[in-house]
This record gives sequence, C-alpha cells and structure tokens, in this order.
Amino acid sequence: MHQKLQERPFLILLFILISLGLTGTGALAQDTQPAPPRLHITNADTTSPPSIVLQAYGIDSDGSALALSASTVNIEHNGQPVTPEVAGTSPVGTMTVFLIDIPEGVADQIPAVQDAIQQFASDPTMREGTDYVAVYKVGESEPTQLLAPTNFHNSVANLFATPLEPETGATALIDSTMSLLNQIDGLKPDPAMVASLVVMSDGTDAVSTQYSDVDVAPRAATLGIPVHTIWLTNTALPPVSQEIGQNYLSSVSAGSRGMAARMENPGELPPIWQRVASFRDQTRLRYVVDNLGGGEADVVLSLADNPEVRAETTVEVSNSVPSIVIDLPPESRLLTLPNLDDPVKLRFTTAVSWLDGVNRSVEAAQLIVNSTVVQDIPVNQLSSFEAEIDNLVYGDNNVQVAILDDQGIPVTSPPILLTVQEGSRDIPEELATGSTLGTIARTLFILLLATAVIGALIFLAVRQGWLTRLSTGARPRRERPVTASYDEAPAQDEYYAAGPVVSSTEPIAYLEVLESVTRMPDFLALNTNLVKLGRSPAQADIAFENDITVSRMHASLHLEGAHFRIFDERSTSGTWVNEQQVPEYGIQLMDGDEIHLGAVHLRYREA
Repeated sequence: MHQKLQERPFLILLFILISLGLTGTGALAQDTQPAPPRLHITNADTTSPPSIVLQAYGIDSDGSALALSASTVNIEHNGQPVTPEVAGTSPVGTMTVFLIDIPEGVADQIPAVQDAIQQFASDPTMREGTDYVAVYKVGESEPTQLLAPTNFHNSVANLFATPLEPETGATALIDSTMSLLNQIDGLKPDPAMVASLVVMSDGTDAVSTQYSDVDVAPRAATLGIPVHTIWLTNTALPPVSQEIGQNYLSSVSAGSRGMAARMENPGELPPIWQRVASFRDQTRLRYVVDNLGGGEADVVLSLADNPEVRAETTVEVSNSVPSIVIDLPPESRLLTLPNLDDPVKLRFTTAVSWLDGVNRSVEAAQLIVNSTVVQDIPVNQLSSFEAEIDNLVYGDNNVQVAILDDQGIPVTSPPILLTVQEGSRDIPEELATGSTLGTIARTLFILLLATAVIGALIFLAVRQGWLTRLSTGARPRRERPVTASYDEAPAQDEYYAAGPVVSSTEPIAYLEVLESVTRMPDFLALNTNLVKLGRSPAQADIAFENDITVSRMHASLHLEGAHFRIFDERSTSGTWVNEQQVPEYGIQLMDGDEIHLGAVHLRYREA
C-alpha cells in the first residue's frame, strides 16, 4: 500500500532528523496540549410545556464521557437561569468508522486487524440495533468503503468471511483520514449520535497531497470526533521509520481526545472499545419555565464549574400547544403505606391551559405511573379525579398526566415524584380520596361491623367453653382423629384462641426447603406452637425476604396435638398443600406434605 520508504533516501534522512528531535511529529506528540472539555446538545423536546427537555452529552479533556447532573450544569432560557433536573438517559447509540491501512509490510497482522474489528462489533461494545459501525480502507487519494454503516453484528462477520488482502500500490493516509472526518456526520443514521474514527495503520504516509499531517488532530478536535489509533508494525520499514509512524499516530489521538494502542498488545484495545461505548446513552435534562410563551427561545447549557464550556441551541414552542401540570405541593409528595399488595386510591388535581391564552377542549386524558398507563381519565373530571394505582413501588414513583386536545396535539405533564415509604398508613390530605361525610360513614360502618364480630366471638367462646380452658391454661383437645377430613376441621379462630406461643427446646417438626430464591438453611425447625411464614422479617418468624411471590405475611402454622395445621393469611397467591389450595379453615399437615407459598417450595417433616 505504501511506497517503501527505504527506497526514498531523502525520506529516510527526514525520519532520522525527526527521531533526533530536530523536527517532525515526534515533537508534535510531546507538545500537544489537552483539548478543553466540550458540551453538545443533540435534541430538545418541547412537547410537555411548561417543561423542556434537553438531550446532551459532554466530553472531558482526556476524551472521557462527562457525567452530567443537576449539580454539574447550568441552563439559561432566553437569558434567564432555570433549575435543571436529570430526567433519565436516552440510548441514542454510537457511530464508529474504522479506517484500515494494510500495506504489504503488515500482511501478517491482517488476521489480528479483522479479529479486533469483530471484537468491537459484538456485545457489549456494539449493541445490535442501536450502535452502528462502518469499515473503510486507505485509498490512493481518498478512503474506499468496505462496509456501509450497519447495526448488525453479522454484517461485520460476513465482511471478513473473505480475508482482506494487503495493498500493493501507493496510498494516502492523511488525505483518507481527513476525507472521512469531513463526511462522517453524513454517515450517522441519527444526527444525535456520537461519532468516533478508529485508524489502524503503521502511521507513515508518502503520497498525501491535499492535507498535511498536522491538519488531522486540529480538524478532529474542532469537529468533536475523537480519533483512536491502533499502530501496526510494518516489517518493511526500518526501526526509525516505525517509531516515527507510531509517534505520529499517538499525536493524532492526543490532539483529538482519542486513545492510542498497539496491535501487538491486544490488551490495549478493550479500553478504546469501552470509551466508545460510554457515549451510547445521553443525558436528558429537564427544566420548567415560568410563564412559558410560544415562539423561539435561545437555550445555553454550561458547566457549573467552568461556564466557558457551553453549548447553545434554539427551541421552538408552538403558540397553540396545550400545557398541563399536576398541582401537588412538594411537601405532599410523601406517603406511607403498610404494604403494596392492594391498589392504592389517590386523588389528583391538574391545571390545563394553552400558551396563546385561548381555551380549547381536551379530547382524551390518561394517568401514567412509572411509565405505565394506569387508567383513562374522564375529561370532565380532569381538574380533580381519583385513580386506583396498582404499580406503586417503595421509593420514588414517576407520575404524569397525558392529554390530547381538540387540535390533535398530545402533551404530557412534567413528572412529579411520589415517594412511598413502608409503615402505618399515612396519605397527605391533597392525595386523600372521598368526602368527609363518606369517610365518617365508612368508619362508623367498620366500627359497627367490628363490634358485631367481636360480640359473636365472645358469645361463641362462652358457649364452647374456650374461656374456661384459657383460664386453666389447658390446650384445646382434639375431638377427632388425625385423619379427619378437611370439611370437619374447626375454624381458624379456634387456633388463634389456643393461648400464648409456647417454645420447645426440641423441634416438633421441620420444613425442608426445596426451592427458594432467598438463601435459607436446608431444614427450618418448628419448635413453637405458632410459626408465621412470609416475606417481611418484621411480620414473619420465617422470612423469605428475596421471594417477591411471597406476601409479607403469607401463612401460619398452628400446633394441633402432635401435628401442625397450616392457614393462609390472605396472601396474594394463596397457600397450597399437595397442589390443593388451603381453605379458610386450614389443612392439617402430615409427614411428607409439600407446601407452596408463591414460588417457594417446602416439604413438611415431623421430628
């Protein structure tokens, strides 16, 4: 591919002078100054006024991805500072172009070149369907395309199904590199993608005429395209020429925020692949504009600790676009719930307006919680509506309202975060549902019902003589043999009235753990007359903390004579013994019975 430098005496002399430090690219590599950080705004979303979302990424001085957060950046909207918050990330993807330079002197490294590119074009570096890769080779005056941009791993494998052949003619490394830098933006399927150029070469060039070697790094830095270089050993060149080529590639990488590696050391390649992949996801920064108006607005994004590092864009908001916000003060966004097994009913109020001040109608509305549509909202109740939410989680929950107005314009409210913590039920007044009279009526009804139930239990206890047995400390006597049918079993309340929990030093029975996500001993001793099973350590004696299919308080075991009876404690998935669901009055366990609590599988063993 290259004209052999040993056949050009004046070039050999030039390389010797450079190696001695008198001139050339060796000095360039030493004098290259680190480039300043850069910010890029790649997209702006104005579909949820009065909030605006910027999609952005940053590059540090050494070429690493900058971590953008609410504390590291400032945003100005039409000259007015606004408060940013991170609204997540977008998997935009990356565009990586390989430029390979394979003269005859590097022929023995062609398999390594192909392997390196295929290593890059596989998980986790290249995410299929998201990231793109293209392959070019150095040409006589410009690059030659070997593989058009593709987001499929197999496309790269197919390219190298036929091994590459070394070039025998003259090639122009500098001209080819500059040409790709100038056209790489046009190769990106998505303009928001971060592009990288990977040059695999011996670093020497005897025929480029359009550009000089010192043009590459400044041009790449201006475009914000890092040039990563991988040096190939050209055995047809003398050692001094090889060193000059390697130094030149290093200087290009250093001046463009790229990384340099040597093909002879494969361990230096993965850091380059990781650097490229770190730009796949870009940060979404949201801010809210008070009294947002329609039209164009100038937006500036800058680093908080270095305001000179900035990116600018223009956003446009339609004058007729609707705006909806959930009216909930920050101090009312914390609620406490004992569990999340049942849907939670909450009330929300919203405010809808149009930026041009013209009142229009809303055609449809939906409540969105944690990116899932929870329910459709009647448009005549949009200003104040109730919703049953069944997908809340402990911690932060993202809540939004989406509407469609009579112009066919869809918008979504700025999200609010509802924080749910575990504990006694406590819902802020702004989120509480139902009227005062309704609440009082329900409370009275519950009290009357509870009084009736307690009275019935007391009457039954007196009639059956349970109170007498309790006062003497006697345990209820079984009136039937162990083999009694389930239909003849007494109600669960009889066992709850059997007296306090009594412990024994010797296990009465065991539970053999056959299947459980939670790490548990193989055998669980049952040495009290009441054993509670569940997911919550606060409520259960035996807790399967990591098994989400188990309710917080799932089942209980009550000692009846020499055997245990199992009761379901209103669990979500039920309790099963030998594939039979446990009824309200429980099931008496026999040695070898198999128990299922959700996905937890146990076997009952008697001591």
